Order: sequence, then C-alpha cells, then structure tokens
Amino acid sequence: MLRCTKCDRAQLRQIFEEVYRVLKPGGLFILVDFHSPTNQVFWPGLAVFLWLFETETAWNLLETDLGSLLAEVGWRSYNSKEAQQPKICAGGSIQVIQLQKSVDS
Repeated sequence: MLRCTKCDRAQLRQIFEEVYRVLKPGGLFILVDFHSPTNQVFWPGLAVFLWLFETETAWNLLETDLGSLLAEVGWRSYNSKEAQQPKICAGGSIQVIQLQKSVDS
C-alpha cells in the first residue's frame, strides 16, 4: 500500500519507477488518493482532514498531476488509450487511476 500524501514529487517518481520495474508485463497498478475537489461542498471536510491528520505533502499532492508523472515513468492507462485520467469520486476529493505495465516491457 502506498500513501502518496506522505511523499514529495521526487519520491513519488522513484516509487512509481520501482513499481513499474518489479511489476510483470501486463500487470495492473491501481492508485487511489486525494484529489482537489471539483464540488466545493467537499472542500471543508477535506481541508479539516488534511489539517488534522496529514502533512504539507498532502496539500502539495492536490496540485500534483499524477497522470503526467506516471506517464513520464512509462505507465499507460488501463481502460483507454487516452492519457492517465483519474476516475474522480466523492465530489472530486478522491482519485482512482488504473494503470497497466506495457506488455512490451
């Protein structure tokens, strides 16, 4: 289990590279973590949670484009040929990204 909220961008890249390296070709990687809410109703609850239980890296994660970072490492979207677009849940405050390691790797 990986908690992206505890990692900065450089650490995330290293982790994504290592997961990519050890996963067999065709293997799946599913990433679930915080996302900047798309519904303003969810901001207060997320802000209180981050303020009470998380660090500054969690706030920075809200501004991090995980899809681009994952694509830099070599991951490709599992469900489509488009860029790694997260599935957004809970008013946009949670993102789910499904990825697959290339069979050619």
